[in-house]
Amino acid sequence: MAERARRREAQQVTFPDLAWDHFYWERERRLGSSEHPEAAARYRETRAAFEARYGELLGEYWSIKEPSGVAVTRKPAPLLLRLVIDDRLRFHSATDWVTRDAPVVADLLFRCETVAIRITEVLRYASKTIAIRRVLAVASGLLGFLDRADDADVKADPLPVVREQSRELDAIDVYYRRAGSRIGRILYTWGMVIGLAVLAALLSAFVVPLWLWGPLDWADRGLQIFLVSYGAGAIGAFISVLQRMATEKFTIHYDLGKRSLYTLGSYRPVLGAVFGVFTYFLLASHLLQTEDPAGERALFFYGAVAFVAGFSERFTKVLVKGVEERFGAAGEQPPAGTAAGR
Repeated sequence: MAERARRREAQQVTFPDLAWDHFYWERERRLGSSEHPEAAARYRETRAAFEARYGELLGEYWSIKEPSGVAVTRKPAPLLLRLVIDDRLRFHSATDWVTRDAPVVADLLFRCETVAIRITEVLRYASKTIAIRRVLAVASGLLGFLDRADDADVKADPLPVVREQSRELDAIDVYYRRAGSRIGRILYTWGMVIGLAVLAALLSAFVVPLWLWGPLDWADRGLQIFLVSYGAGAIGAFISVLQRMATEKFTIHYDLGKRSLYTLGSYRPVLGAVFGVFTYFLLASHLLQTEDPAGERALFFYGAVAFVAGFSERFTKVLVKGVEERFGAAGEQPPAGTAAGR
C-alpha cells in the first residue's frame, strides 16, 4: 500500500513541487543548513518523478531567492511513429513568488508562457527546439535579473531589462510566424496524404469484397471508369494544392494546431474524389448533351475530366451551374394567360 501511494504521489508531481524541493536542496547545499536534512533525497525523488511524467529536463533556471524557476522538458515520441509524431517539448514556469514585487517582469514572463504554448502546439523538429530554447533564455534572463538585483533596484527601474527581453520575444515571435507558415504547409500536405490513404482504404473495403464474393467484374467498362474518376479527382485535388503552395496566395492558419491542419488537409482529396465521380455521373447521364467517346478513349476522357474537376473547383462550379440552368429551363412554367401548347 505504501509503495502504491508513493507511485500515485509521483504521478501527481507538478513543476511548482519541483521548484520548492529544489529551493530547499539549493539552500542546504549553499548555506550548509541542517533545517531540512532530507532535502537532497527529496529533490532527487521529485525530479525523477517529474521527468518520468514530462520527460527529460533539457534546460532549467532556478531562482536563489525564492522557490521559483523555469524549465523545458522533452518527452520522446514512440520510435515507430517518429516520422509523423514529433518529440513533445514543454515549457514549465513557476515564478509567482519571485515576481510578486515586480509586476512588469511578471507580465513579460506570462508572455513567455503564451509564446511557448504557441510554439509547442504548432512548430516541429528543429524550429520548435530553437524557438523554445530562445524563450527559455528570455525567461532565465528575467529571473537572473531578479536574483542579481536587490528589492530597491527591482522596484526602482526594471524597464531597461524588460525592454531588452521584450525585443527578444518580438524576434522570437517573428521567427515563430515564419516557421509556422512553413510547418503549416507541411502538416497540410501530410493531411492530404492521410486523406488519400483513407480514400484508398474505403475503396478497398467496399470493392474488394464485392469483387471476391459479389457480381463485380474488373472487365466492366463502367466500373473501370468509376474507379479512374474516383482516383483522378483525388489526385487532381492533391496536385492543385501542391501547385498553389508554390505561390504566396495559398495561406495556412497555422495557429489552428497540428490536428486541425491534418484534418483540413485530409478533406481536400475527399472533395476531389467526390467532384471526379460527380463529373463522371453528370457526363454519362448526358444532362449536358454530351456524347460518350467511343472505345478505349472513354477511359482516358473521363479520367482527364475527373482530374480537371478535382484540380479546379471553378470547373466543377461551371458544370453545376450548367445543370442548374438546364433544370431551371425545364421547370419553367408558361406565363399566366397563355396556352401551354402555343
